Amino acid sequence: MWGRGETATAEDLKSSVRKDLQVRLLPPLPSSSLQPPADLRAAQFAAYSYLLGMYLGDGYICRTPRTYRFHVSLHQRQGRVIERVAQAITALRPGRPVGFRRRGAVTIVNAYSNAWSVLFPQHGAGRKHQRSIILEPWQRSIVEQQPSEFLRGCIESDGCRHRRIVGGRNYPAYSFTNHSEDILRLFVWACGLIGVRPRRANRVTISIARRTDVATLDSIVGDNRS
Repeated sequence: MWGRGETATAEDLKSSVRKDLQVRLLPPLPSSSLQPPADLRAAQFAAYSYLLGMYLGDGYICRTPRTYRFHVSLHQRQGRVIERVAQAITALRPGRPVGFRRRGAVTIVNAYSNAWSVLFPQHGAGRKHQRSIILEPWQRSIVEQQPSEFLRGCIESDGCRHRRIVGGRNYPAYSFTNHSEDILRLFVWACGLIGVRPRRANRVTISIARRTDVATLDSIVGDNRS
């Protein structure tokens, strides 16, 4: 009896070791940072890329007692941009109301959703230039698929089209200004995705002045420069 019991114990130990080895040999689960949120569909990527660029410029996400509020502050004269931001929010969170608040000359476009903290994991306390702004792999993939919309969001928030005088001639140019080095790098990276060659004008400003590059951005941004 004692020998059979000992044999049984050894067999149990072998089985336990085999199970343990099976668990240890399983491949690691894929990182959630590689995949977009489950409810973000490919048809929404353009709206997301645009809103990401807008968020990195003039956007902000704050925690409320029950949910999160996403809002973008724009000048009241930017009527077309305000409308475009509202449409992008609706595309991402269909059925959710989009609100508009006035604060002096500023129009704040806002919407509430528990999804904002997942869609924009860069949110956090304090100013963006005082913390790291690094895109998740799934966000970079979306921007790579929709770089023009990302750049449109960046320019319509923290950028502008302006004139510059060179050798007595008046030339159009674009600039993008942000105090976050991480965000400036993202803007330069996205420019490269569409073949635009930016240059660093100063510590906080990126300039696009070559004629062909300005024409490319004109085709993206369109006539909404007011």
